[in-house]
Amino acid sequence: YAAEDADSVDGVSLDIPQGKRVMVIGRSGAGKSTLLKLIQGALAPSAGTVEINGIPAAAYGERMPEVISVLNQSPHLFDTTVANNIRLGRPTATDEEIARAAQAAQLGPLIAELPQGLDTPMRETGQRFSGGERQRVALARILLQDTPVLILDEPTVGLDPRTERELLATIFRSTQGKSLIWVTHHLVGAEKMDEIVFMEHGRIVMRGSHAELLAREPRYRNLYRLDCPEE
Repeated sequence: YAAEDADSVDGVSLDIPQGKRVMVIGRSGAGKSTLLKLIQGALAPSAGTVEINGIPAAAYGERMPEVISVLNQSPHLFDTTVANNIRLGRPTATDEEIARAAQAAQLGPLIAELPQGLDTPMRETGQRFSGGERQRVALARILLQDTPVLILDEPTVGLDPRTERELLATIFRSTQGKSLIWVTHHLVGAEKMDEIVFMEHGRIVMRGSHAELLAREPRYRNLYRLDCPEE
């Protein structure tokens, strides 16, 4: 995709079979946002193709939410009950299915403390919902949506390190078998990915598994040790 903006991507080739987990890392302006728009069919490539299961991404149109779900850094939670916020993932879901999604997102302890459990209005919880808890409600919604592809668009921005690791562990555990595209700016959790793609100025400058990059890329080793000094 050649454009006048700094986020254009050039010469990027990705193959993500079902169940593969890919981390796309880079600074602001590296082309990550443009890549996500291409994958979701919001942009058409000026050269090459973007296909999902052999069909051009742009051809999915309004059906794209059946294929791809997105967890970003600011999920929108509506002024209704916790259950209804989760139900947005699949409006026809039963109460039992909503409860299972909440448990899979590790919301059990929070729900147990709410005055009406899943039927508690969000507005009544006030400040009791932390950033990590809000992300778990959004994750439960996505698990109910049950798409084959999940995009993580920097969902842990603003979370403390412990909450970040706990949320990522829940995401990885609850999305087994789904294709995962995780856009981020740092390397916490990189060891859980099948492939890491490092972008700069719209191009891929490093790619490989975590072990491969640690072995052959001094720059990657240094970045990982800065992000994960305890590893």
